[in-house]
Amino acid sequence: MLSKSNIIVREIVKISTDESGLVEHSRVEDVLSALREINPSGHLEILKSYLVEIRKKLRLQLVEVEVGCQPNESLISGLKSKLAKHTSGSLELKVSQNNHLIAGYRIRLVDDVFEDSIQSRLRKLSQSLIC
Repeated sequence: MLSKSNIIVREIVKISTDESGLVEHSRVEDVLSALREINPSGHLEILKSYLVEIRKKLRLQLVEVEVGCQPNESLISGLKSKLAKHTSGSLELKVSQNNHLIAGYRIRLVDDVFEDSIQSRLRKLSQSLIC
């Protein structure tokens, strides 16, 4: 059975997200100012739980992509369309250039990292020659 503070946290997390499920900064600010005004009993417990839940949601909605070349609009839109096919929720895409990859990509989603780059292939080749 959920406690009263857990029910409150669940509801204010819902309020903090937009229609697509992404956490919105302005909504989080509104929730926090409303909590300051209301000052409910157990407010410290509510704020701690709210922080934990918002951090979880933010972590799950961000996909970090590193590419070995300068990212362009066609690359970004192609990645977004491929991600949309394979995910159910809304995701925020952060694309950056990493010259150490030489060519290829590295995708980080929560704790999973997917990489196919010249750097990773050379590392695997080097390890296989050492053994």
